[in-house]
Amino acid sequence: MKPAGAQHTVLIVEDEVIIRMSSAATLEDAGFRTLEAGSGTEALEVLLANKDIDVLMTDVNMPGEMDGLDLVALVHRFHPSICAIVVSGNASAEDASNAGAIGFLPKPYMAQSLVNAIKDLIARHPAPLGCAA
Repeated sequence: MKPAGAQHTVLIVEDEVIIRMSSAATLEDAGFRTLEAGSGTEALEVLLANKDIDVLMTDVNMPGEMDGLDLVALVHRFHPSICAIVVSGNASAEDASNAGAIGFLPKPYMAQSLVNAIKDLIARHPAPLGCAA
């Protein structure tokens, strides 16, 4: 478990810049450290450069060959300590779960709903136990 007072790090993967920036600001205001990526490929680069990521928050529809569900499956396989939450207006909670995500938040969502979803996910799966099922 992280020491008391330690920040949890959330990697936000969202191709819509305004949504990504708004999500980052909301989570930072709630006490989280955030990292950002605009695609699955960029997210993998961020993952390689940062070993302290606790939560992957990803949209499903993104540019490139890898969508958010593919990203979740890859992260779940190679980084089982990272908990994933999918935010989408197109996918379902079942789709997210099948990919290996622990959480799902339908779009559009309120800022406080995002914070609550991330906090709940961390409370249910404290590090370093991880989110491997």
